[in-house]
Amino acid sequence: MERKLLATLILVAMALGAGCAEIFPGPPVALPAIVPVEGASLDPLPAHTFPFEGGEETIRIDPDPAVYAGAKGADRRLHLARDLSREEWIPLYYRAFESEPHLEPFYADLLAALRDIRDREGLDDDRYLELIAVFVQSIPYRTDASIVEPKFPIETYVDREGDCDDRSLLLAGLLAREGYGVALFYFEDEAHMAVGVQSTGCHYRNTSLAYVETTNVSYVGIPPLALSSGVVLASDPLVIPVGDGPRLYTGCDQIETIERALSSSLARAGAFAPELAARTRDIEAERESLEAFGTRLKALSRDGEFLEYNRLVPEYNRKAREYNDAVQAYNALLAESRAAVDLHNHLVTHACDRPGSYLRARAYLAG
Repeated sequence: MERKLLATLILVAMALGAGCAEIFPGPPVALPAIVPVEGASLDPLPAHTFPFEGGEETIRIDPDPAVYAGAKGADRRLHLARDLSREEWIPLYYRAFESEPHLEPFYADLLAALRDIRDREGLDDDRYLELIAVFVQSIPYRTDASIVEPKFPIETYVDREGDCDDRSLLLAGLLAREGYGVALFYFEDEAHMAVGVQSTGCHYRNTSLAYVETTNVSYVGIPPLALSSGVVLASDPLVIPVGDGPRLYTGCDQIETIERALSSSLARAGAFAPELAARTRDIEAERESLEAFGTRLKALSRDGEFLEYNRLVPEYNRKAREYNDAVQAYNALLAESRAAVDLHNHLVTHACDRPGSYLRARAYLAG
């Protein structure tokens, strides 16, 4: 993704430097567009199966082969006939991929399949948004350094793969058409893209939007500590509005509880580690001392030194009780540490199930 976005920027900058006003007469901007290829065909597409809440869901549609072929063969470059600032041309460029008119039947078919799941499961607006997000997040991540421009959303679906801007364009396009307030987050410094949705809380930085990562299954409203490459999102993104519908994400109270539980369980597991290590060393030393004491008592008994043996037995019993108490305390601490680790792992691996994760997080914090 990093090389892809940077290469796109360099491509447009080179076009500007070559004198676009003379090379591309006419409108000041020529945007990427799809010209359908009549007669094109597609092999039967496999279903998209993905986790959601307590089970799995499956999406199966048949996109128009002519539109897909046209997307594959489209000129994806942005041609500028006059100079524009980056804040002007970057939104124009990315919105062209999301809002290409030939994509509307594709969006309609895909949303019809998603609405069927919504209606069957009785999902409210928050859970429906999460359903759409998890569907897109579950598309396999793949970036190709030889491809410098984004894909049209129909390509991401049919190819069953994409990187951060490919999947963010698909997610933003779907949410916008379902009436959610949505934008793209464009991180130029980190060469990354994500999605923001209007929300009643969990706002990302100085926006009114909740962050949605698209490169893996993750919670709405919880930005990553770092990307999979190790890059930390330190810059403020360029916010590219895509949809201004009235629907909001209102699950942030539960998201904040999950985020607190994630942070608390990770901190507690980390804090337990040195104490458990110290107690392990102490218990091992006590065990060795107790074994040595027991060996001495056996020798006294064997040699007939019963007076000394009887004198030392109470001390041996006291040491044994102390050792057993230490082992019990260690096991209790170990169980608490494991509970923190198990809770953290569960929350991380069940981001597709915000309601269930919330219940576990609340119970953990209450305990």
